[in-house]
Amino acid sequence: MKKLIMQTKVLEKKSRYRIVRILVICLCLALIAGCGKTSSKKTTEEGSDYVDVSELSRQNSDIFAWIRIPEAGIDYPVLQRGDGDDSFYQTHDYLGKEDPKGAIYIEAANLNDMCDFNEVLHGSSPSDGTMFAPLCKFLDQEFFDEHRYIYVYMKGNALIYYTFAAYLREDTRLLEQYDFSYASGCQQFLDEIYSRSMSKIVREGWENQVQPDNFIITLSTVDPSSGKQLVVVGCLVGDVAGKIDRYVDYGDPDDF
Repeated sequence: MKKLIMQTKVLEKKSRYRIVRILVICLCLALIAGCGKTSSKKTTEEGSDYVDVSELSRQNSDIFAWIRIPEAGIDYPVLQRGDGDDSFYQTHDYLGKEDPKGAIYIEAANLNDMCDFNEVLHGSSPSDGTMFAPLCKFLDQEFFDEHRYIYVYMKGNALIYYTFAAYLREDTRLLEQYDFSYASGCQQFLDEIYSRSMSKIVREGWENQVQPDNFIITLSTVDPSSGKQLVVVGCLVGDVAGKIDRYVDYGDPDDF
């Protein structure tokens, strides 16, 4: 059977995902370098940035992570509204100030420890090319093939996701359409990803390889040209602190 990524292995009992070891070492070094620093975002002497999420959360307690896709120019804090208002960051920036471009955010239905099966990050696609507008680049096969990693920095942890799909779909609320609390709901979304379509890009060798016991991230925006939902999906392959875990319920949701 094909592995999710070549030269990977299954971790110990609390790690049900595959990991690229050399990347994890690099992330560990970056995370250690950033520990205890007081600025929210600085450039090291070597020129690589690190993010102090703890410092950022002092500016706004809704900030719980930072997402970075360097080649796409995506480099933003990630928020979850404390009062459960999922619409707030559609029209406010990361400091809570009114801004039509909004901010990058997750819904109240997602866990902000990134331990859900599918963490859905929302962002707008403004005409100036900021926020999640660069996600459209992943619909180009060549760009998709060459750019594989999504980095997420959290308090005391850093995660790597490996992009394995990008496509346009009907603009629905994923967390409402699929019940990700059950393995069956997770599989239904995976089936959507792998269903045949000329408009879908799925990384070669990854067909039907991601399972309900993996962890995925879905970056979501509305494509201005079509009005459809544009999603870029990645699978967790690196967890520096080893904190990402969950119980996978293989029961039948109709039993309750």
